[in-house]
Amino acid sequence: MSETVRVRVRVTPRSSRNRLERREDGSLRAWVHAAPCDGEANEALRSLLAERLRIPKTSLRLVGGAACREKTFEVDGLAPQEVERRLAAPQP
Repeated sequence: MSETVRVRVRVTPRSSRNRLERREDGSLRAWVHAAPCDGEANEALRSLLAERLRIPKTSLRLVGGAACREKTFEVDGLAPQEVERRLAAPQP
């Protein structure tokens, strides 16, 4: 059964490359190449999360932190355990 899961991510814009990692404390950290203007960094992070979770971008909604480094996304269509499993997998 699928449900809505919330994922919190700390993002750093203007990075040399896009990447996402799970820290030792369990938090998610992302670096995106896009600049933090006109929602570009938010969209880059959304794309990065969708790619890692192997879901369409339309299944991700930014629900908090649009203008902050700490973002909260809602993920539709995956069970919480599956979200955690996919986020914990090594980056391709």
